[in-house]
Amino acid sequence: MKKIAFIFSLMLLSFSGFSQYKTWAVGAKLGDPSGLTIRHYLSNDKNALELNVGVYGALWGLRSPYRDGNFDGAGISFSGIYLWHQQLGNSPLRCYYGFGGQITSRSYILASKQTPNTGIGGVGQAGLEYGVPDSPLSVFGELGLYLELVPSFFYTHPQGGLGVRYNF
Repeated sequence: MKKIAFIFSLMLLSFSGFSQYKTWAVGAKLGDPSGLTIRHYLSNDKNALELNVGVYGALWGLRSPYRDGNFDGAGISFSGIYLWHQQLGNSPLRCYYGFGGQITSRSYILASKQTPNTGIGGVGQAGLEYGVPDSPLSVFGELGLYLELVPSFFYTHPQGGLGVRYNF
């Protein structure tokens, strides 16, 4: 397995002729939620659409209060976010922010009974992304907030993490 990861890493780094931001980016994020991120840059090079799927609630709020009970472990989340992004001067650093929707699935304990729960709400995020020079890779850090609307009106959950993307 280590050999496969090493070979895959060398293959990614060998594509040094690409410009940093193409049409698509696929990556992984470690944080909350942790998981897969797919980004599509729009033709104006100032906006993007991002889809995320991952483990939700594993770092922050693993056993936090929810409704009339408490969360019981992590769940999964799916989000779609519209982003505005801008390069900072002539540097390979970009800032971005955006808003969208998120669906979560996570159990909580209510009256000593485990209760499945699906939440729907809005999400906002902001971050910085560094495009590795002469490489299709970029690394990023971001912070955000999930605001649930259904079933727990105005339940909030902090989000954020660090990750890497392959731009193609």
